[in-house]
Amino acid sequence: MFEEIVWRCHIRTDDLRGAERVVDRLAARLDRAIRIESYERYWKYPELAELRLLSPLESVSSEAALLAVLQSAWRIATPWSLGAPGSEGEFEGVASANAGSRFTVPGIEWMEFYVVDRR
Repeated sequence: MFEEIVWRCHIRTDDLRGAERVVDRLAARLDRAIRIESYERYWKYPELAELRLLSPLESVSSEAALLAVLQSAWRIATPWSLGAPGSEGEFEGVASANAGSRFTVPGIEWMEFYVVDRR
């Protein structure tokens, strides 16, 4: 079963409070809850913070999970680069402002999602 979406993103913010505001804006755009699992400064670019976020998914089939994740992802940015499905049923996607993706939530520079079958 695909239980959750793991999101990772790099955002422009000075502190955790700013990151929480970005996550609140993300939650308003998504059709599902989202919560911060971790927050830290991005080592490569100190003006960015790296967030790990979690959203519930609860899909049984990989097809339903992929559709649900893409519908959520498209509310945040377009386009996304999708990786090939893995041997364990996992799949992932990446959107980057440097590669031409446009984010609907200000402050996000890069974002990825990762979903895996937990059976």
